[in-house]
Amino acid sequence: MVGIRDVARRANVSPGTVSRLLNNDKTLSVSEATRERILQAVEALDYDIHKRKYQKKKLPSIGVIATISRQSELDDPYFNQLRTGIEEEARKLHLGLNRVYNLSENAREWKDFDHLGAVIIVGTVKEKSVQALMKQNKNVVVVDNPDITEEVDLVYADFERMTQRILSLFFEAGHRRIAYIGGYNIDVDEQGNKEFNENEKRLRTYKQFMQEHGLEAELCYKVGEWEPLEGKRMTDELLAEKEPFPTAILVGSDPLSVGVYRALQSAGKEIGKDVVIASFDDIEISEFLTPNLTTVKINAEAIGRAAVRLANERIEGIREEHIVMTFPSKLVVRESFIPEN
Repeated sequence: MVGIRDVARRANVSPGTVSRLLNNDKTLSVSEATRERILQAVEALDYDIHKRKYQKKKLPSIGVIATISRQSELDDPYFNQLRTGIEEEARKLHLGLNRVYNLSENAREWKDFDHLGAVIIVGTVKEKSVQALMKQNKNVVVVDNPDITEEVDLVYADFERMTQRILSLFFEAGHRRIAYIGGYNIDVDEQGNKEFNENEKRLRTYKQFMQEHGLEAELCYKVGEWEPLEGKRMTDELLAEKEPFPTAILVGSDPLSVGVYRALQSAGKEIGKDVVIASFDDIEISEFLTPNLTTVKINAEAIGRAAVRLANERIEGIREEHIVMTFPSKLVVRESFIPEN
């Protein structure tokens, strides 16, 4: 029996393009030559348009489920760039962004996701919630959560590899009293309920590194909210509790590092000499701190764009297999920590 893939192959287009043309999708933009080629393939293969198996029509649009509020996205450079990448790539591919759920501020019943072409989840949504979503829509792309084991597309930055690299550079420079300051991992379900835990990628890698290098006795970390004031609070606690003080600190994000700097400098610690610091994000302020901050540059916008492209491939029926994409990042060396050559 002739199928839609046979028509697509003969016309040299994707199955999704054939489907959208035959369903009179008004948002489809193809040349008249392509349109004619598809119709000629239908006729040549004697493909019966009216008797083809009925499938519920998937709209060329994407639903976005975010674990943090829109205001938090605007305040956090990483998530802001991620959203920018998603929005710009969706416009480029003529995909609508519908049903944007911010679980931290307006969690609602998850319904009608079966009408959408695909769903992108940004952040650490619980596995059971992902399973519930997939009962409505199998075309799911998860961003920034490599721990999901469901059969979905995954896109994330290589936080674990870069954490390992920075810690190795600390170690090679002779540092053994190495501390970590970061934020909690926050798992969210479809009702917006939050579970705070220490299963965060950078912290997890830090613990493993210290154990593997026989530094369990030097294990020293603080976790809290991902905000500058929390960075100061956690560093103040560390200053009060830890003696001798760590000679190297890995910080989970640049906004946290702003608070870390303030606490250390108020305590008379000279950053870059008494204690070296490396961080993540490479936001604009990192270059203007004194001393300026060694940090990991993450192309969050590219990650967002890739998530939309993967979603579009599922909508178009280009592939059935699932893809895992890990985006590389770059260590930007500045004065707070200069690795040895």
